[in-house]
Amino acid sequence: MPPQQAPRRSPGPGKSKAREYGLKGLGLVLVAVVSGMLYWLIQQGGNSTSSSQGTDGGTKPQTKYTFVKHEQVPEPLHDSNCVNASYNDVKKFFEKNPCTQLSRELYVVAVDGRKVYTSVAVVRMPDAAGAQQLMKLTETDDTGNVNDLVRENRVKVPGLKSLSKGGGFANKLNGNDVTIVESDFEGGSKKEDEAKLDDISKDALIKGDEIKN
Repeated sequence: MPPQQAPRRSPGPGKSKAREYGLKGLGLVLVAVVSGMLYWLIQQGGNSTSSSQGTDGGTKPQTKYTFVKHEQVPEPLHDSNCVNASYNDVKKFFEKNPCTQLSRELYVVAVDGRKVYTSVAVVRMPDAAGAQQLMKLTETDDTGNVNDLVRENRVKVPGLKSLSKGGGFANKLNGNDVTIVESDFEGGSKKEDEAKLDDISKDALIKGDEIKN
């Protein structure tokens, strides 16, 4: 007769329960980890639409258009003589109300297969009252403005002598600072281009925070 085998012993109720609880605990941990990862991915996705990583590790707001610094102006130009860098009524204003700082930059934007040149200037006045006066003056027709770098012949652009005739415009007041933006297509623009150029100029206002000291 073959030797009898000892009957198998089933695990005791204590061991079975401990294993069950262990598996449930592991499952809860995995759910928590997956939920955390999903939350992080959602947060990152939301942030990417409104900001981008800066070179200093911080974030900076994104623009609708891609503004590239003109190759002839790799760094913003800073000055403290706004009289020599302006014309018409704005020039007269600075003769009586000198600015404390002027920062200017020129950007190039590709739109619908055409080049747009965008001038960004930030004027810092001694006080907020002077900045408000300048803001009002620059948004009034036929009063002049701060020179863009094309008008000042610092940059040569085919078909353009300045960005102020028939192009886009936007300005912004922030304390003692007035940001002034002018844009125009290479070769000049038409009446139907005005809305697009105004939109580009408005979008470029944020660049003023990057170029001022």
